[in-house]
Amino acid sequence: MIRSFKLALVLAILLPLAANAGMPGSLTNTVPAAVLAKLSPRLATIAQSAEQGRGHTLMTRAISKQAQGIHSPLVARWNSAGQVQVYLHYGNHATPSLNSLRKLGATRIVNSPELRLVQAWIPANALYAAASLSAVNRITVPRYARSRRMRLPVGDPVTRTGSVDTEGDQILGAQQYRQLTGFTGTGISVGVISDGAGDIATDQSTGDLPSNPAPWVDPNMKGSGFEGTAMMEIVHDLAPGAQLGFCGPGTTADFIKCLNDFASNTANFTPNIIVDDLGFPGVAMFTNGGFATAVENFAKAHPNIQLVSAAGNDARQFWSGPWDPTPVNVTINGITYTKAQNFGTSSTPNVNMSFRVAAGDTVTYLMQWDDTWVASNAITKTTPNDPNDYDVFLTDTTGKVLACNQGANFGSSASPPSPTSCPYTNTTTQPTDSPGPQPVQGNTWTNNGKSTVTVYLQIYYQAGSPGQNIKVLVSSSKYQLNLFPDMPAGSIYGQSALKYPYELTVGAISAANATAKNYQIESYSSRGPILFSQPSTGKQTYIKPDFVGVDCVKVTGVGGFANPFCGTSAAAPHIAALLALLQSGYPNLNDFDMLKDGATKIGATVPNGVYGYGLPNVYQSALVDSPKPIASITAPAANISITVGGSVSFQSSCSANGSPGTIDSSWDFGTGSGIAASTSPNPTVTYSKTGTFTATLTCTNSKFNSTGSTSRVITVAQAPSSGGGGGGGGGSLGIWMLLLLAGLTLTQWIGNSERQAIKN
Repeated sequence: MIRSFKLALVLAILLPLAANAGMPGSLTNTVPAAVLAKLSPRLATIAQSAEQGRGHTLMTRAISKQAQGIHSPLVARWNSAGQVQVYLHYGNHATPSLNSLRKLGATRIVNSPELRLVQAWIPANALYAAASLSAVNRITVPRYARSRRMRLPVGDPVTRTGSVDTEGDQILGAQQYRQLTGFTGTGISVGVISDGAGDIATDQSTGDLPSNPAPWVDPNMKGSGFEGTAMMEIVHDLAPGAQLGFCGPGTTADFIKCLNDFASNTANFTPNIIVDDLGFPGVAMFTNGGFATAVENFAKAHPNIQLVSAAGNDARQFWSGPWDPTPVNVTINGITYTKAQNFGTSSTPNVNMSFRVAAGDTVTYLMQWDDTWVASNAITKTTPNDPNDYDVFLTDTTGKVLACNQGANFGSSASPPSPTSCPYTNTTTQPTDSPGPQPVQGNTWTNNGKSTVTVYLQIYYQAGSPGQNIKVLVSSSKYQLNLFPDMPAGSIYGQSALKYPYELTVGAISAANATAKNYQIESYSSRGPILFSQPSTGKQTYIKPDFVGVDCVKVTGVGGFANPFCGTSAAAPHIAALLALLQSGYPNLNDFDMLKDGATKIGATVPNGVYGYGLPNVYQSALVDSPKPIASITAPAANISITVGGSVSFQSSCSANGSPGTIDSSWDFGTGSGIAASTSPNPTVTYSKTGTFTATLTCTNSKFNSTGSTSRVITVAQAPSSGGGGGGGGGSLGIWMLLLLAGLTLTQWIGNSERQAIKN
């Protein structure tokens, strides 16, 4: 009842303003063809409607959906001043004159040199004039962000709780790690990019977010919503010493500005890690388009900032495969199609991809094919439209067309659009067979009924030489969708598909399953491998995601945010927090490698396109990779020889080598030496036995049960005799020789005496 009143109030305010949005502009037949060609199909419809006095219809409907949070990422945003948000592409030209745009009524102008475009809000009746500017190559609808929070099934409650800690703190070993090492993320800053960071003050009052320093919020893009707040809560739970920041972009151009704002040391906040949970339906999926390339270029320019991204929740909402036509004879909107995509088998063809849409929900569908993707920063005035034309329709189970990919639908909320409303009102100046310079088609549809319905998505081919492969992505504003058939592999796209080290991508396992050691991927968690096939870039296949985190975890639920927090949006900040813990404790080690070394490996081969390198445990990472102590003996400086009864004075030191904890030293003076072990760092011992002995110093870090050792070899010989003899004689041998000589002399004297007596 309250929500209905608010919506009625919004409409009551907007309807009087809407009349101004429909002020007639120049007549369509007087607009040069070159100017018309610059407008994307959707904006051409808006411009046409504005000049015919029907702009208020589109504006009122768009703002109504925006107020309810059910707008599509493919539909242009309006504001109450009758302005439409647009991208003005200028390619290799100089930036369009900002003063010229202001004279047309443009506001909130943002130049994005990385994407070679200007983002602005322009009156609907000034779109033709904007397209007439010589520096403008094309005008398109921005690529709008969608958060990667899991949409719950119909009827699930949204609860709110008090101060809580995410289960991921224990599951991922963060709590044990902090207790073991004492490292809490101090000295590390983590930036969060999401939809909004509302109710921070409430979280600060309960200790769920820090107050000193408080999270920094980008004044240029505060966003709206509470998902960013929940993500910061998770980071703070695991890495309470880390400084936090937030930026809330609405478009791809805003996203790049968020990165630049973070890197510019604004308000003395420069993150070491930036984690995002946004997807941008409509960006390239068969290659890295202009947006993903701009993110990659940022990463290359800022190697000390690690980007982390949620993989997405599109596994059950995605399909990819080869173009596999089956013959048909279908006429829709006056166009006869003879080929349709076969989602079945050769023996049992099926042209319908089905899914269910809840009452009041808005679905967005798009389809891409692997023709050359012209990046937004490379679109020029002479860039031709894609030569191939696929048309995508939604129908009900009776075959009635609900929506198509050409233009906006003009049906009222009480009466869904009829089939004849799908094409443009003027098919002469705005043909229905042009997808634009990029090979993508799509539209949006709202179920205005009172019950959940089944709808069919159908893909028809009209003209040209079709590409070899197609991808389909369907999403909704409120609830999770399940396509039939679906194809989860390859459902990661955009910045999340960038290779490491430019982006670290995170999938999701539920906290409950991880606790039970049932390592099963969430059914909705987007998966790899990345499957690119473009004539311009060639075929590429590589593994994503990099890791999985845990989702469906407890958060405070401030602002009425969903609790538990499910989706890869919840999993990604867990991994960002683990990186903060590792970077704060081991700045000289590779945090990515440490995560790999401590992760639970999942799957027959690792890495793989479902779990990446597995589920990290930062405690295990510390046990495996924490540097071992360094043992050093300074005296004696080298191996030595002594005689029995000699003493040796040892001097030593033990270094923790960057690891926390107390290091203990112990000495072993050699097997058979008979000398007791010692814990003194500088013992003096006496060797009473001859032989060769190895004296070993062992340094032990008891926290990690790790040791380092070094040794010296001590050779012990018999001490020499104090007596001596001439001619090299000496010792016991010399004495015996003297006694022998004395005996011989005595014998000779006795013998001589006896002989002398006989004579006498």
